[in-house]
Amino acid sequence: MKKKRKTQNSKIGTENIVQRVINWLWQEKAFVAFLAITAFLMLCSIVWVYHVKVLNAPKVYSDGFGYYAYLPALVRGDFTFGFIDAEGWEHNLKLIQAAGGMVNKYPVGVAIMESPFFFAAHGISLLRDALTGSMTATGYSNLYQYLVLVGGVCYWTVGTILLYLLLMKYLHFSRRVSLLSCIVITYGTNLFHYAGYDACFSHVYSYFLFNLFLFYLCWYEEREKEGANRLWQTCVFGFLAGLIFMCRNTNILFVLTYVFYGVIDFDTLKARALTILKPARAVPIVVTGFITLFPQLLYWHTATGHWFAYSYGDEPFYWLAPQIGNFLFSVRKGLFFWSPLLLLAVIGMVIAYRRREKLYTGLIVFFLIIVYVSSAWWSWYYGGSFGQRVAVDFMCLFTIFIAVVFGRLEEWRDRKERSGACKLAAVSVYGYCGICIAWNLLCMLAYWYRVLPYDGADWNTIRDIVGMVF
Repeated sequence: MKKKRKTQNSKIGTENIVQRVINWLWQEKAFVAFLAITAFLMLCSIVWVYHVKVLNAPKVYSDGFGYYAYLPALVRGDFTFGFIDAEGWEHNLKLIQAAGGMVNKYPVGVAIMESPFFFAAHGISLLRDALTGSMTATGYSNLYQYLVLVGGVCYWTVGTILLYLLLMKYLHFSRRVSLLSCIVITYGTNLFHYAGYDACFSHVYSYFLFNLFLFYLCWYEEREKEGANRLWQTCVFGFLAGLIFMCRNTNILFVLTYVFYGVIDFDTLKARALTILKPARAVPIVVTGFITLFPQLLYWHTATGHWFAYSYGDEPFYWLAPQIGNFLFSVRKGLFFWSPLLLLAVIGMVIAYRRREKLYTGLIVFFLIIVYVSSAWWSWYYGGSFGQRVAVDFMCLFTIFIAVVFGRLEEWRDRKERSGACKLAAVSVYGYCGICIAWNLLCMLAYWYRVLPYDGADWNTIRDIVGMVF
């Protein structure tokens, strides 16, 4: 009897969840349509670029190949990666001497994130080989590479849902503002490109993890007011921080949003410090973080005999000579030059200063530090890329502050302030967004067709891009 009642309760619970999902999809039909259309366009762009028109080249390449290489190495049991050269793969992997050993300089986090799609491809390939006698289960055939790119689209989709819910539920923006913010950040920056064409790079995975981290942070802190959190829920912060570090090491700075949550002055800073340094919080997070890092530490130990290693060899940071101006504004790879939409977020940072709500201080501190650190890297332009690719990781930050601008315009409208200045501001902001989206899409096509080069863009490049239209 108890077993029957338990089964009935489980069935009712499942039906309730399904009904809630259906209701949410219906309520958010505009957002769902945006997700579906954009994901479809990303998948179409992958097929178009790599199969139909533009390229006949590896889909997982450059830095993306370095991140990915751990997966075929895992199924072969060869972390020296000797099989890559031995089998003449389309892409090679240059190992770096570090701590007395030869290592793959790229961390293992992206491979962990890609693993569900890799093993799906591996299972399909093994089955096909068993049925047909072919040899496609190599770890790098077309199916593996395409599914990795499909994985990027999936991570963009889930990450954008988290970002949308963060804006609406915890930052209290309207449905309209949240949707517009997600649309303009996707189509007005290089986010679309790195969620599809170049999804093998680390950026879309960091985008997902950053959005998840902020969403979870707000969810956790709201529950903490009621004392509803459990130990394992505290441990999640360590797990997310470890994954963020393993995807891109410098991104560990994003935990500053946790440190400065709710901080607006010195008194709230002291109160926050006392809260996060409590053993009941700090110990589980630190322990879980180190456990999460174990795959990375194990690889370093296997390759070098040391648990910790600087895997980037002779690639330094120039701390006293950061290229901040070039990083932000240069025609070569300037963040605001190639994604001028993001200047709107700077205005949002100024507008949001007076309120300084729960995430404000952490996001601002992180932004200032990550710009300094990224521009101090020896290759501040980050090699072959469309725009300043490292910024894709923290697009959530720009989205939040763009939402602040849209929210202010909405407040003016709701107060029925129909002055000429109000109308002019709305026309200017939305018109600027439209121009930036058109510019970004044109530049993205130019990058795909090699009019915009991987690196070394100059003012003649701008002329060539404009020449695609006229």
